[in-house]
Amino acid sequence: MAFQNPILSASTVFDVEDNGVWSFADLNGDGNQDLVYIKIRNTGTGRIEVHGSYMESGFQQHNVATGTAFAIEDNGTWLMQDWTGDRKADLVYIKTRNTGAGTVELHVADAASGYQNFVLQTSTCFGCEDNGVWTMTRKGDLVFIKTRNCDSNMIEYHVASKASNYQQFTVHAVTDFGVEDNGTWCLAPNCDGDFADLYYIKTRNTGGMVEIHAVSASSEWKNRFIAAATSFAPEDNGQWLMVDFTRQRRPDLAYIKTKSTGTGKVEVHIAENGEHDNREGVRDRSLIGMIYGAFHGHRLEQAALDHHKRAG
Repeated sequence: MAFQNPILSASTVFDVEDNGVWSFADLNGDGNQDLVYIKIRNTGTGRIEVHGSYMESGFQQHNVATGTAFAIEDNGTWLMQDWTGDRKADLVYIKTRNTGAGTVELHVADAASGYQNFVLQTSTCFGCEDNGVWTMTRKGDLVFIKTRNCDSNMIEYHVASKASNYQQFTVHAVTDFGVEDNGTWCLAPNCDGDFADLYYIKTRNTGGMVEIHAVSASSEWKNRFIAAATSFAPEDNGQWLMVDFTRQRRPDLAYIKTKSTGTGKVEVHIAENGEHDNREGVRDRSLIGMIYGAFHGHRLEQAALDHHKRAG
């Protein structure tokens, strides 16, 4: 069954903090999903910073820690996406407030330069607004998932294409979802044809567990292909997202826990989608097992120390 099998629960090298955006992205081009922290406040460099821990390290090493070309600001959405097509995630800033042009702007610093050079700075055809979620598809199209103040009273899906340099809309769609805000709206990491499926990770007011709901791009976001409870109990101590972790046709559910963790470290929890179609071959399960074992070994060691302290 979908999202019933937790394949990973791991503490990471990162101390708990909440000064930016936590996500997964391929930082070094090897196809794996690395843990990324875009630090946008209280940085040591006075610039936006990118911090990363490779999956190959079991999320136990600081592999990337750098200031970027971006000055500190918080007028939009920060994300990691391979915009240049070199398989390494670039740093993307979708500026939706206080823009010079009065329209949404896109700014990209490329991974090849260590995030020091801008490869894109442009205004777009979107007017500035903050009534939903701004994001980008793997193909580089700019997407606005409108979740509030929708004329249709349904969730809406709007796209400006990379091919037009973000000057033309390719989609204005009303979806099958009624308007609500009890969780996280996001896109599938991979596109279904030209566009990406829409996912809703419902974490509040559920039937008892975190739920996954999704509509397909191929149906113009009208047909639900999943509506399922998961193995996760509801909580809001971090970030929920859909991740291409096991390289199946459908993404996996990830929870990056950044507050109230049992280890004092940022934790990563993943439930696989349950489909085994081998789109590119499932990731090395021994690596996943190693990360999982390290996490639980740490917890057992900490429990023993706590017991010793109480006994003493």
